[in-house]
Parts: sequence; structure tokens; C-alpha cells
Amino acid sequence: MKKAILYLCLVAIILSCSTSTKTSRYISPFFEKTITDARDSIKYGVIELGNQIWFAENLKFKTPKSICYRKREKNCTNYGRLYPYDELENACPKGWRIPNLNDWQILKAQFQHDSIYALLDTINWETPIGHLNTSGLSLHGTGYQMKKNLFVGEGKATTIWINQMNKYDEYFHAHIFGGEGTYFEKSNYQTNEVLHAHPIENLNDRRFAIRCMCEKKEDERL
Repeated sequence: MKKAILYLCLVAIILSCSTSTKTSRYISPFFEKTITDARDSIKYGVIELGNQIWFAENLKFKTPKSICYRKREKNCTNYGRLYPYDELENACPKGWRIPNLNDWQILKAQFQHDSIYALLDTINWETPIGHLNTSGLSLHGTGYQMKKNLFVGEGKATTIWINQMNKYDEYFHAHIFGGEGTYFEKSNYQTNEVLHAHPIENLNDRRFAIRCMCEKKEDERL
């Protein structure tokens, strides 16, 4: 019951009207350090954070089931592709992987109380209030696929996969909300992050973004 209520709250919040002005166009960031995916020659900005190395952009590698936001090709160029749960294992380039819960927590812990704002792009959101992007991770409001023909959250939210299941075989993912975050009236709770899991049967038509990462090898520098 609690999961059903949370799901309805998320849908209502993301679909709600906004008084802010929509982002008129996507502004591509500049990255000092890059890597190239040998599979398709797409170049990605990368950042070094402690002992972790992260893509500073969403993955764009085309898999059989991945799609573009609202099925528009320009959104793949701007936002990266959206992926289903059953393509996670081989989505990232060789030597890279999708983060697990521990990876995600280590990343956030480096920025303490500013953990989410430190990860958010300061440009490509409708209301980037408080966004710092001190990490350089540059998460932006890409939106995601909720149902077969329902795409939500562009400019307001993004969701990324966490490649780990809980004890009920439910896949984790992180919903990230920009600006002042999202508010749950029933619990009087406001947050910029909802980290939870869904049963696989509820994920068949959901597709989220992917950020690849890896551990830095000893004496390795980008």
C-alpha cells in the first residue's frame, strides 16, 4: 500500500503544472577530460571523484530496447538514452559499470549535506534553485519513461538506475528532483531524492537513464 501511495504521489508531482519557464534549449557542457566508447565512437565527459571515475553524461549507446525521451531522436543526443532493467548488465563500455548502492552512497558522502545539489547541473533545469554541480557530475532534468507511452519529468526530474536488487528481487533506482525538490503532503516530507526499488513486473515499461562508473586503479590519473 505504501508503495502504491508513493507511486501515485510521484506521478502527481511530476505531472503537476509548473509556473516556471521551460528550458528553451539544451546547453551542452564542456568537459576537460573525455573517453570514447569503442562500440560506437561516442565521446563522453568523465570526472574523477575520490577513488571513483564517473561519466559526466548519460549513456547514449543504442541497445535493442533503449529509447529516446518521448521517442524523439534529438532527446537521445541531448539527454542520452533510456534503458529497461533487463539491459543493465552489458550497457556500459568494457571496464565500466552501472553503480550499486554503495557506489551511490560513496559519491554523495563526498559532498555531505549538499550531496544532491552538488550533483546537479546548474543550467538544464526549469528551476535550478540551489544547484551547485561542485562534483561536475552534471545531472540534468532528462525525465524518464513511466509507462509505455507516458514520459514525465523533463526539466524537473531525472531517474538513474542503481544496478542492485533488494531481498525481494526489486531493482533500485534514484529519482532526482531539481530546485526545491518534491513534497509529500501526507508525510510532510520534502526531498530532492527518492531512492527505492520496484518489483520487476512493475518495470516492464519503465526506462531510466544510466551513468557509468568505475574504480580508479592505483596510480591511475585521467
